Amino acid sequence: MDRGDRQRAAWALYEWAQQPYWALIATFIFTPYFAAGFVGDAARGQTLLGYAGTVSGLLIAIFSPMVGAAVDARRNPRAWLAGLAVPFVLASAALWFATPGAEGRILPILACLVVAGVAAELSSSVTNALLPLVAKPGQVGRLSGSAWALAYVGALISLFVVLLGFSLPEVPLLGLSKATHEPDRMVGPLVAIWFLLFAWPLVLTAPQPPAIGDKKPLAELWATIRSLPQRPWMARFLIGRMLIGDGISSFIAFGGVLAAGLFGWTTTQLGVYAITLSVAAGIGAFVGGLVDQKIGSKKTVLIAAAVVLFGALGVGCVGRDTLFFVLPVAPPVAGQALYASLPERMFLGFALFVGLTFGPVQASLRAWMAELAPAGESGRWFGLYALSGKATAFLAPLGVAIGTRLVGDQRVAVAVSAVFMVAGALVLLGVPRKGPDAS
Repeated sequence: MDRGDRQRAAWALYEWAQQPYWALIATFIFTPYFAAGFVGDAARGQTLLGYAGTVSGLLIAIFSPMVGAAVDARRNPRAWLAGLAVPFVLASAALWFATPGAEGRILPILACLVVAGVAAELSSSVTNALLPLVAKPGQVGRLSGSAWALAYVGALISLFVVLLGFSLPEVPLLGLSKATHEPDRMVGPLVAIWFLLFAWPLVLTAPQPPAIGDKKPLAELWATIRSLPQRPWMARFLIGRMLIGDGISSFIAFGGVLAAGLFGWTTTQLGVYAITLSVAAGIGAFVGGLVDQKIGSKKTVLIAAAVVLFGALGVGCVGRDTLFFVLPVAPPVAGQALYASLPERMFLGFALFVGLTFGPVQASLRAWMAELAPAGESGRWFGLYALSGKATAFLAPLGVAIGTRLVGDQRVAVAVSAVFMVAGALVLLGVPRKGPDAS
């Protein structure tokens, strides 16, 4: 294995290292527990998570372009990856202290969620900037999709560890207490340990971007922003990516919280749900990378986004005792078999459409950005890419928080997500496949 192969393997392994955070903490296990178990009121918990997402989005919008510009100017991706690992690991591990009924810990735990989320996103700004440097020529989309697939395998394995080791056994591993939700809280330390085990190869081997001169990072950032009028296709892409990415991310973030609130799903049910979606996502991401190679990133993004929207709208039409808001059905009954009720099966079925295609959307958006970015400027443009992913990201969680508080229906999250997705797809229709000054 030559140096390039080692760097590509380390780059993909970093995605594997980080993905359990998104699966166990941000989506399927901890945030549903936070809302329904730790806070004890799913609607109030979703509102608080929405506000936390708003703060995270603002912080990422401020700092991610600075990180990208700094990587370009100072050629120090390894320092950034190592420095961001510290708050990520500490904040994730501290989620263990989210003891049920500890009302005074709600704000500190929310702060830990914000810190971990911001550190994870800023790290992604660095790794995204490295993508065109480590990928073989003409294979950016394939590497991006393959890494997403590998990441979902990592998420799947971590979910099995939680399910088989902590949730299903009558006596969980390490003697954890189900009465105090220790299996739910254990995912924080588990994510921290997993990250430490697998993230280090990229920290040690990340390639240095080519030098771009002696300009300071912020000067380069503002120069990049000022160049947008001369590159209208980049402005359109960033706006479209901002909207569609925020819509998908919002739906994914609140999907498990919605299921826990609607059906009262336990860690076991949420774990099986997460495993099912992760298998679908891994398959979808791998196939999406091959499709991207055949038809291009633009077509892959738009087709996959349409399928995501279909699945999300279907989920939004499922209630505890109704389908499509008007058809009455029998609600779930405690003690029934797994997903025995029709609403639960419909929810899971529509969610699979999302699971199969949201990975290709994200992977192909990243590959599309690499094809559009001017040669030698990938770091700063991926900084703006991360900014576009969060510049309005605070609006989606804020809309979910306010809507849930006013309406009292958690399905508000689906409506907010759908609006963002449709708007983003319409904007991306006018973006070319590749920029004229791309590498």
